[in-house]
Amino acid sequence: MPATGIEAAGLGLAVVNGLRRWARGSLADQAAVELLISYANGRHVRPGVAWVRPCARPGWYWLDADALTSYAVSQAGDERRVLALAARLVDGDPWTRRRAVNSGRAA
Repeated sequence: MPATGIEAAGLGLAVVNGLRRWARGSLADQAAVELLISYANGRHVRPGVAWVRPCARPGWYWLDADALTSYAVSQAGDERRVLALAARLVDGDPWTRRRAVNSGRAA
C-alpha cells in the first residue's frame, strides 16, 4: 500500500535527518547533503532514490557518489551540474576543495 502524504513527508524528513547525521564532521559531505536538500525542493533526497543508502546504524543514511554520478549524466542543464557537484563533494574530488595558492614568494 503506498504511503499517504503525511507518511511520505515523515519518511522524507527521516532521510534528511539521517543524511545530516552521516555528514556531520565532514564539510564536503555536509555541503553535498545541504545542496541536495535545498535544490528542487529536496526531491533528490527522498526515500527510494538510488544514491541515498541506509547505513548499518538505524536512522542514518549516506550518499552513494557513484550512483549519484550515474544519474547526473542522464540529466541536463542546472540539474546535471548540481547533482554532479554534490557527487564530487562526496567523492572527495580535489577540484571541489580550496587549494592553497603558491604566490612564488620565498618564506
